[in-house]
Amino acid sequence: MAMQKVVVKGSSVSASQLKDLFRQIDDGSLGGRHIQALLEHRDPFAGPSMELADHLARWQSIFDEADITCDTSKVKIPDQQPGFDRLIIIPKGLTMNKTVEILRTKCDVWLYADDLDKAITKNDRSNKKAVYAIWVRDRIEADEEYKNMSAKQIAEQGIDGITVLERLLYELMYFTETGKPLDVKCLTLCTGSRDADGNVPHVCWTPGHCKVRAGWSYPDNSDVNLRARAVVS
Repeated sequence: MAMQKVVVKGSSVSASQLKDLFRQIDDGSLGGRHIQALLEHRDPFAGPSMELADHLARWQSIFDEADITCDTSKVKIPDQQPGFDRLIIIPKGLTMNKTVEILRTKCDVWLYADDLDKAITKNDRSNKKAVYAIWVRDRIEADEEYKNMSAKQIAEQGIDGITVLERLLYELMYFTETGKPLDVKCLTLCTGSRDADGNVPHVCWTPGHCKVRAGWSYPDNSDVNLRARAVVS
């Protein structure tokens, strides 16, 4: 049987290609930046969606609005890797509790522990002594590359994963930009953090209750919708 074709302005595009395109848009592998680049006949994977100065200016605006002291012009930015187009800046001394307080001015937040700073005792990166920055993939849903992989497997493969504080700041940035949440269908497994019992926190959006939710999973837990987010630091 011949492959079904769909003619688009003189070009032949297969139905299977369109199906795969929409699948990748749906699961977050392709974002608005990629589609816009295609429409403009640019390489959608050529580099960041905006200049570094724009990233810094957006973060500075968020910090100023929240009365957080942070001079983004002095932040040391790690080298960027292909596909990692979203910059997250973590101000010196900013806590998870404070970030939740700021996020609650924009949306509801549910926490599995009232005091995240006390509950989460281990993080792969620390902002206690200095501000730092990371790059993550610019996606609504957590990285599909790591579906069905537990935190233990992620660690064994040497993949640096996002922390709870970094994930909450990403939520703050994205919600400020769009008025919409991250992880509508999946959960970000924050493999860069652990709570006092050695469990792995996760963050997602719960549509039925319309709130950001922070929970936890066992290190061996794996699921198609429980996914890490890799970082470049």
